[in-house]
Amino acid sequence: MHTVRTQTWLVLGAWLLFFTPNLLPGGSASAVGHLLLSALCFAPLLLVRPLLPVVLGLLTLLGCANIVHASFFGALVDEFFLATLLRTTPAETAEFLPTVPSRAWVGVGLWLLACAWATRTLWRTLPQVRGKSLLLRRVWQGAGLFWVLVLVYTLVQQLNANTFMRKAKSLYPLHVARAAMRQQEITTGLFQPPVLPSTPPDASTQVNTIVVVLGESASAQRWSLLGYRGANTNAPLADIPGIAATTVLAQGWNTAAALPYMLTGMSALESSNRRAPTFLDLAQHAGYKTFTFSNSRFFSAQEDFFSYALRRASVVYQKVGNGDLDEVLTDSLRTALADPAPRKLIVLHTYGSHPLLQERTPRSYRALEDAYDNNIHYSSHLLAQWVALLRDAAQDHKEQHSALLLYTSDHGILFPPCAEDYRHGAGLTSFEVPMLIWANPALRAQHPSLLPAFAQPEGDGANLSEHSNALLAELAIRAVGYGDWLLQPGWPSSANPSLNGRPWAQLRQLNACTLQ
Repeated sequence: MHTVRTQTWLVLGAWLLFFTPNLLPGGSASAVGHLLLSALCFAPLLLVRPLLPVVLGLLTLLGCANIVHASFFGALVDEFFLATLLRTTPAETAEFLPTVPSRAWVGVGLWLLACAWATRTLWRTLPQVRGKSLLLRRVWQGAGLFWVLVLVYTLVQQLNANTFMRKAKSLYPLHVARAAMRQQEITTGLFQPPVLPSTPPDASTQVNTIVVVLGESASAQRWSLLGYRGANTNAPLADIPGIAATTVLAQGWNTAAALPYMLTGMSALESSNRRAPTFLDLAQHAGYKTFTFSNSRFFSAQEDFFSYALRRASVVYQKVGNGDLDEVLTDSLRTALADPAPRKLIVLHTYGSHPLLQERTPRSYRALEDAYDNNIHYSSHLLAQWVALLRDAAQDHKEQHSALLLYTSDHGILFPPCAEDYRHGAGLTSFEVPMLIWANPALRAQHPSLLPAFAQPEGDGANLSEHSNALLAELAIRAVGYGDWLLQPGWPSSANPSLNGRPWAQLRQLNACTLQ
């Protein structure tokens, strides 16, 4: 027969277990303190027995999600996880599950067993000690006092719900509530019309035809144009006149976090709060006919930042594929280039190197030893083909017709030895992504100042400052004549990028597999 003291410690241990995912990002003293405080704060839930199965069930499921998420990114679930969850199709989920690290599945299994024990312990033991344990009474009294102090502080400081959640996000599991509020804030702001320039564009800097290719899961460390020696992955691009490439820093480890920077130059939340226009919005405002062709997977009935931001300013918007081979975009590009509009901006949203790689690469492009190299080679072939289509379309004009193609990826991926296979993750290869620029002779002659140093005919990039992949948005904005828009006070720049407050040079000094 267990004593009351033993039963009390069993109850407290079982309750604390449900909050241990708070330690997944790292077991620091601060994290342990937040774990104990979180368990104390929510201890009054133990007094409401009918709610106990629901509360414990939700904490168990949330723990599973946190274990999987932390195995990829070393962090608890956030607004980007929620955004990804909302836009992911069943087919994409089926592709994702095999990429989950084996240690994560082991962790989930052990977590479920531990939660089953903790649930049984709380359900059977708590009623026996509820009226007998002085320690439990003190815990509940302490929790009540804490919430009284929180209420007083909230009223005195006149905190709104958003501000309160920002301050309380360290209390597990309130990070999920905070993430949901941020996601709702992004969604609400997205449907506000963007703030557009009141001045006309600078016609002297406008490029006639611009093609912007949004890549997916491409790592610069596998681009032979950028120094990779394992295979000639960029062979189709190597001898094309006017091609220039460099490495830029992605601003997130998944599409939800990183892609907004390529559209507006800033995060999704900042874009929504500032009602920032995308380069497509500015192009349409400048008189361009805008086209978007997407091969990305998402629920067509579920509007999100990417689909809406791309669709709202596109005169022609077509979802031409659903994670198919990216060559499905070629005919759409050819049709758009043939459009008689004098100025056009065309976006190709690719599915790129998103796992599973064997479904992203035709059999005829599987000659290299490595599956990821094969896919980069295939993507290079498509980029070369699209450059040729743009070049030929520009040459068909009698006058000097300027043409520009921009490409970069939202983020890269982890690959061996940092992972068992190719998958998303928070390593250096996930953040260092390629950027490619092609400019025809007319553009180089008419608008040389539009091109960054690494793309100048006489430049080797030696004086080029480092950039994030928000450089794509900045170059597209300059190319449609709104370069001055980027000079307004407080507007973020892609130059000298950092990630979570750490400069790129510092990131290179960390463990390449974990950035720790």
